[in-house]
Amino acid sequence: MLFSKVIGHAALKAKLIGNIREGRVAHAQLFMGPRGGGNLALALAYAQYLLCQDRDEADACGQCSSCLQMAKLEHPDVHLEFPVFFTEKVKVCEPFTAQWRQAVRQNPYLDIEQWRDQLESENKQLRMGVDIAQEIQRKLSLRSFMGGYKVMLIWLPELMDAPAANKLLKVLEEPEPNTVFLLVSVDAEQLLATILSRAQLVKVPALRPTDLAEALRERFPELAEEEAMAIALRSEGDLLEAVDMANKNEEELFVFFRDWLRACFKREVNVAVEFGEAFQKMGRERQKLLMRYGLYLIRQCALQWQNVPELVRVLGQEQEFVQNFSKLLNDANVDAIRRELETAHYHIERNANPKILFSDLSYRMMGLLRATVVT
Repeated sequence: MLFSKVIGHAALKAKLIGNIREGRVAHAQLFMGPRGGGNLALALAYAQYLLCQDRDEADACGQCSSCLQMAKLEHPDVHLEFPVFFTEKVKVCEPFTAQWRQAVRQNPYLDIEQWRDQLESENKQLRMGVDIAQEIQRKLSLRSFMGGYKVMLIWLPELMDAPAANKLLKVLEEPEPNTVFLLVSVDAEQLLATILSRAQLVKVPALRPTDLAEALRERFPELAEEEAMAIALRSEGDLLEAVDMANKNEEELFVFFRDWLRACFKREVNVAVEFGEAFQKMGRERQKLLMRYGLYLIRQCALQWQNVPELVRVLGQEQEFVQNFSKLLNDANVDAIRRELETAHYHIERNANPKILFSDLSYRMMGLLRATVVT
């Protein structure tokens, strides 16, 4: 992965490159950032630049043998560890490495749900156990194939169980010479504090709307500039969310969510039932996307209600919706509406019956939209 292929983060790229050129390579670094922000892509670009045999001031060369191997994620001195689902016979990463390489080459902004789909593991728990920690120790005991740095890239280390994390801690405390750990996390709060204290934090922020909009227009040339920016704002710096919206016609989501809320406000039960039937036909991923999109719109409405319109980030028909719907919010319902949508998203992920779930959500929303503040 070349730095030039990573979306945005110009200042962070320059800092990472500068650290390597100045010889300030920490033995353990934690690339921490939100979903779809590019923490994995940056870690891969960092590893490629570190190992490149002919790097310049701005990027790896992309042509030396090291870069060609990194392009396939097959560099002999780069070891890859990631969460998997355990079977009676398999509890390490090695049997799944080819699949993980393929998934990352296709999308270096990979998230845990996409990886689960790649494994066809349905709702099986993905985790990293003590066997994976032993696998890490074994790989680090090997000599460097090219005589330089060895890189241990651990994706989503927060999914390590306690015994595995403790074994990793011992390796971090006494690293092998010229070994660099690149930990890539989306939820560092789940990591052991002792691991956090031994890793240099590389904070990867969400993508800026302008950078994300530009990336969307490269992927979807048919998108108008204003439409791409609107999607970038809605996705809140998450490339995966933005691509989902561009692929699945976010305007349909807006119309569905707006008209459903109107039916709930008017307490049109028959219409709400029809929306439940339509919701059932969407498919799980689109159902989840609708809930996330609804949460985004409700947040914008809350900002409008709190009289901070300068923080509201909507355009076109969404702006009209926010101005109107925010008038229905008050201290009695604003937080409850958010919680209901978050709860619905949670249950969709766990395969709840979509029609029953959405019907229940509709009835709850009918009550909340008519809620008044008790004084």
